[in-house]
Amino acid sequence: MLTVNLARVTTETRLPDHVLPDGRNIWTIWPLDPIILIPLALIAVFYAAGLGRWPDRSREHPWWRTALFYTGLAITALSVASPLHALAERHFSMHMVQHMLIIMAGVPLTLLGAPTTPVLRGMPRWLRHGLVRPLSGDPAVRAAFRGLLHPMTALVLFSVVLWGWHLAPGWYDAATADETLHAVQHFSFTLTSTLFWWNVISPAPLHASMSYLLRMVYLVVQGTVQSILAAFITMNPEPLYDYYVRVDKVFPISVLNDQQLGGLIMWIAPGSLINLAAIGVLFAIWFAESERRQQAIETADGCLDCGRSRAEG
Repeated sequence: MLTVNLARVTTETRLPDHVLPDGRNIWTIWPLDPIILIPLALIAVFYAAGLGRWPDRSREHPWWRTALFYTGLAITALSVASPLHALAERHFSMHMVQHMLIIMAGVPLTLLGAPTTPVLRGMPRWLRHGLVRPLSGDPAVRAAFRGLLHPMTALVLFSVVLWGWHLAPGWYDAATADETLHAVQHFSFTLTSTLFWWNVISPAPLHASMSYLLRMVYLVVQGTVQSILAAFITMNPEPLYDYYVRVDKVFPISVLNDQQLGGLIMWIAPGSLINLAAIGVLFAIWFAESERRQQAIETADGCLDCGRSRAEG
């Protein structure tokens, strides 16, 4: 029977020796990729400018939304522009941490910041009127947008991208070895996870089509699909990725145990734990709204009975 030796995985893993096999100190490696960082910086600037240009707000935008938005952007930036990136090039488990930070923390936190209105208001006029407005008014673009954001489409795309990069022969190795393809991989994870989390979070002023109960089921389905992939990676008796067999390591851990650790990170933490936390929040919101609706019904019934009594009197 195939089992995962958790004791061996944890005892083999210890703090890094700080020096990579090529002699560089790992904590001094901060890759500043403009292809990734410039768009993130522009979105951050547009959001801040948009809040300043939105004095008479038609809806509440509390401070914590802004805090969550910038926290999400910071997590996304640090996941690809910090020493974690250098570790991810040498350990599958660290690569999994990087991906989970993007799709399970960076993206949902950014969406919780309700970025649509601030970002649009913060854009330069020439960009907003010259590009965004014509595109948003085009029927074909609007139909494509609705199609991509459909809950089933988003779930399938997110799952196919996640499974494809991890299991399609040669894809993961190629992305890890080539920086351009690696950026494409990260972009596909970010885009499809945004489509998925948009249906769960429903960032204002846009609204998702699913009720809170359906969103909980949606999270369970996605979590199940992701857990099956994670279980396959964790329980596989052979290394799945040749790249990590060939590359020099920083941590004193075998290739197979590193792969098992990466699978567990996808499977349990933060993967399943974040989904469970999201389900708990959705349940609390659903319960609170159900209570408010029930109280409103009881209040209306009470007023109706009171009116009848007065009329009879």
